[in-house]
Amino acid sequence: MMSPEAATADHVYRLIRHEIVEGAFLPGHVLKLGQLTEAFGTSATPVRDALNRLVGERLVDLLPGGGFRVRPLGPARLVSLYAWHGALAQLALGTRWPKSVKEHLGALRRDVDKSGQFASVAGAFFAILAAATRNEELEAALTAASHVLARARALEHLLIPGAVDELAQLIATIEANDSAAARHAMAGYHRARIRRSRQIHKMMQA
Repeated sequence: MMSPEAATADHVYRLIRHEIVEGAFLPGHVLKLGQLTEAFGTSATPVRDALNRLVGERLVDLLPGGGFRVRPLGPARLVSLYAWHGALAQLALGTRWPKSVKEHLGALRRDVDKSGQFASVAGAFFAILAAATRNEELEAALTAASHVLARARALEHLLIPGAVDELAQLIATIEANDSAAARHAMAGYHRARIRRSRQIHKMMQA
């Protein structure tokens, strides 16, 4: 069980991460400790702890002098993130999937076609993929990369033809225990995003 101080820091971490992922705090935005403590109604210590945790996840930069800012996300970094996320996802595909995970994947696949659900389904899919690895380091790395890509993910279906069917097929290959097909589909999924990364990045700046 977390101490009250750790629980507060975790709560603040989740709030700040949500604001970054949803675009309320844009890349390059300076995160001022005083403003955040006032906004969240807490002391500086849990806010600083939360920001340092986000530094570890590469969502936030630590500035000279001890300040913080949302880490800039240029076109080259977006390409690198997609490539890194893809490599981690390939590692995660080596997992033996329990029946309960496949049931969750089946429910997700059925939700892909629902209007406005693409980004949330894709995010949930990679969260399940990360958790199912039962490897703490791989789960943390894949989760962190997915968080950084969340804003880009929200735009992918607008720029990548057939993105919805592509995601549904990727999930289906895992449900079917077709390891070779899953790896092929996962590689194609990330190649498509790398090819469109400059367009995705441009739309993110609009």
